Amino acid sequence: MNHYNHNRLRYFIFFFFIALLLANYQSLEAKKKKKVTKKCPPISHTFIQDTILGEGIYFQRAIVDYNCNKHDTYIIKAHLKECNCTPTVIKAKENIIGLDKLQNIIQYYDSLYKDNIYGAVNANFWRAYSNFPIGPVVINGEIIQLHSYKEWSSIFFDALGIPFIDNFKISGELILNKKNKFKIQDVNRRTDSTGIVIYNKYSGSQIPAINTQKIEEIIAQIKENSEEVIYNDSTEAEFNLETMKEEYIKTELLNSIEFATPKISVEYLNEPSINSEIICKVIETGSNVMSVPKNGCIISLGQDFIMRELPNVGDTIKLKFFTNVHKKQIFTDGVCGTPRLVRNGIAEHEAVKEGSKSKRFIQKNLPRTAIGYNKKRDILYFVVIKPTNQSEKTSGANLASLSKIMKYIGCYDAMNLDGGGSTIMVIDGKNVINKENPYSSRRISVGVGIKSIGNN
Repeated sequence: MNHYNHNRLRYFIFFFFIALLLANYQSLEAKKKKKVTKKCPPISHTFIQDTILGEGIYFQRAIVDYNCNKHDTYIIKAHLKECNCTPTVIKAKENIIGLDKLQNIIQYYDSLYKDNIYGAVNANFWRAYSNFPIGPVVINGEIIQLHSYKEWSSIFFDALGIPFIDNFKISGELILNKKNKFKIQDVNRRTDSTGIVIYNKYSGSQIPAINTQKIEEIIAQIKENSEEVIYNDSTEAEFNLETMKEEYIKTELLNSIEFATPKISVEYLNEPSINSEIICKVIETGSNVMSVPKNGCIISLGQDFIMRELPNVGDTIKLKFFTNVHKKQIFTDGVCGTPRLVRNGIAEHEAVKEGSKSKRFIQKNLPRTAIGYNKKRDILYFVVIKPTNQSEKTSGANLASLSKIMKYIGCYDAMNLDGGGSTIMVIDGKNVINKENPYSSRRISVGVGIKSIGNN
């Protein structure tokens, strides 16, 4: 074999092995990329508990098997036409910035009213710095929190307790007479020195609110209860102490602005509600500190108000709050959450559409709280899914799974509420999802549940 042929053979062998190695490498890579599809059975459930709380009201605990995950699911199911009951919204400490454990909120409610709350869950997300709930909150026709947030959903209940889920936005007017109508800028808080702000009993006993607690005391309390300020399961940014200080100082500055603002104190002459006029009688005018009436509100007129328009004591004026959708419905209660989970029978969450981008919030198997109703709007569902429990081989849910579960149990429309560490369901005064300590839970801002119809 001559030198030329010898080199050709060497090159041939070399390239043959290179080709063989490349083919083997490509085969290995193809195997790595090939997805092994695990077949999961159709969604199913096994009841662990099925209890009657009252006529037409049921508590159920079920292990829901979906997408190869088992979800420990707790359900309050209220047949609104069969029970002597109605949905109810309850606020911690009956104050816009109040926080408390849901058990304590219910206990306080029971001490004030004759109604019996069969069961409740946590509702609105809330801001770590100011404690204000996020999105609209309405209780017995009075607005606690006015403004919507991004494109978040809300569930509103009309005067008959019938539920409606939509992207509600509320506007308001002060009507002095047919010609003089003024836009209401906010409720229970002022963001600048101008514009009309309504303060009801949920703002405190007087306006401006007198806060005697020093910021150092608040910070000490936060540090002492640090487990209550872990917000990384929310759609919002994590807690930051410096931002909290800035928010506190801003609130105090706005309170000082409110001190010199002209104000009207009025009492309600009819039951307040949304999408109907609230007729009010003027009982006091002035500035400085003014007490909030038990059955009325204070109308802070803002420093840009034309004083010749100021009504006199004894005059009758009107307030009106109205929604952007379902305008003919008279609403009395409502809470906000995000995202919509089921719309017109289609189980597909709308987190991105409503403005949430956090992958953890959307995709992580977290404890969850949700609310929904059937197509006829006569069955209301309150649902919580327990945290992941390795020993019991159950997991929390992501939003996609939660959507499917809500439809599976019977919801034609449903929405997500605050979840993560805030997830709680209380029945008979106890946290049913925490068997280790049924009285243990994080403090929350707002609860929503089902109550008997009684006389307050």
